[in-house]
Amino acid sequence: MIAADGPWAAKLIPVAKSRTRIGTIEDHYRWLVASCGSIELWNTIYVYPLNHAAEIVEWMKGTGLIPFLGPLDEEQRREFLARYEAELISAYPPQSDGKLLLRFPILFLIARRTR
Repeated sequence: MIAADGPWAAKLIPVAKSRTRIGTIEDHYRWLVASCGSIELWNTIYVYPLNHAAEIVEWMKGTGLIPFLGPLDEEQRREFLARYEAELISAYPPQSDGKLLLRFPILFLIARRTR
């Protein structure tokens, strides 16, 4: 994990440990079943073809990276993002057209309360 492996570790390990765990589909169902008359749950993975890893970095800077970038000074932020991008390059192999496929899972639910 990049947050724990660098000069920023003291700042970012507490951030990583404090993140709320997102429950599984089964967790969400269990949380809702006692008070809802009907529950619909489904999971979808959207796939976004992007041109290069830097586009994934930009995407994530607006979502999951926000709490990790906040505690860092500008130089640490640049180094952290460079290492993050390098990891993305190995995690997202280019397709035959050079695009990287970013998988973006989303859990949807509709729950209606019992009366």
